[in-house]
Amino acid sequence: MKYSVYSPTEIYSGAGCVLSFGKFSEYGKKCAVITGKNMYKKNSVLSDTLKALENENISCLTIAEAENNPSVKSVFDFSNRVKEFGAEFIIGIGGGSSMDTAKAVAIVAANDYLTEDTVFSVPSDAETLPVILIGTTAGTGSEVMPSAVLTIPGDIPIKKSVKTKKSYAKVALCDFTYTSSMPDNITVSTALDSVCHAIEAIYSKRGGEWSDIYGHAALKKVIPALFDFVENKGKIESIREDLYFGSILAGLAINDGGTSFPHSMGYMITTMHDTAHGFACAVFIGQFLERVSKISDVSETLRACGMSSVDEFKNKIDLLISKYYTRPELTSEQAKKYAELAMKMNVNNNYLELTQENCEDIYLEMSRGACK
Repeated sequence: MKYSVYSPTEIYSGAGCVLSFGKFSEYGKKCAVITGKNMYKKNSVLSDTLKALENENISCLTIAEAENNPSVKSVFDFSNRVKEFGAEFIIGIGGGSSMDTAKAVAIVAANDYLTEDTVFSVPSDAETLPVILIGTTAGTGSEVMPSAVLTIPGDIPIKKSVKTKKSYAKVALCDFTYTSSMPDNITVSTALDSVCHAIEAIYSKRGGEWSDIYGHAALKKVIPALFDFVENKGKIESIREDLYFGSILAGLAINDGGTSFPHSMGYMITTMHDTAHGFACAVFIGQFLERVSKISDVSETLRACGMSSVDEFKNKIDLLISKYYTRPELTSEQAKKYAELAMKMNVNNNYLELTQENCEDIYLEMSRGACK
């Protein structure tokens, strides 16, 4: 039995937890807030945060320029501004991209020797500025993980992670009401990201008991809430609360177990076909569970999903995806090129060891699903 785990983030949850937190000043008197450019238009999270900082007499630099799929260049640009301002801690507000940006900036700002070429080899014990994260989507789990996924530009952009043992957020403030501004398609995409996190972590070489416990608990929360949202909208408040809690559970699962080929292969679909991250991963999750089922018992996972077979899982997930997203139709040449890059992004890191030919087949099978 394997159950060693390191998960130091302090979690506060519930409506109004940002304004009621009252402990920001424990991390310093000067703060940099990093978020997306439209965050102030969507809900009250930014104004609530700025008000909470004002209440504790904390000076603030707001950088509302975080990118989707953050680039290494933007992280270094923001880091220079953070250092010039003299920020003692960082708050990241938004979805995974904004939160990942905040974590990466915290690493770079605390280590002047890092460059755009060396940031991915930062020492595991490197210091970081303290980070507080406030999520506005229910799927990424970035609130409770140390890694920040950055994009390296090129003909086919490549995604790589940067992290240290100290790049976990000190605090995650989890107020599900901030997710209510998400449109339906993004709500579904982020929930599917949670589903992928949970299942990929459960069937992981790296993980142990915590991946199983958190992963299956996440599925029991997310799957019924997701289908309730899609089919009849149910009680929206309780649905969004379950989706958010499920995303945190799934984040704790991949903190232990990591991800597998739906993520590493999905990155190419995200960057090359302008696809939301959750959909880009979820188009592979049926194939992943099917392949796992040939070498392992997946009955507990199916029960957690409320389903009786892998075929039922695949059909229901594929039907749900098709309501909001059209799969890209790939050529053999595209599948080969994507597979080459996927193999460089640790596609073999976890449960299923794949060859490049396997990856090409998976891409083409995913694509053929678009023609059914």
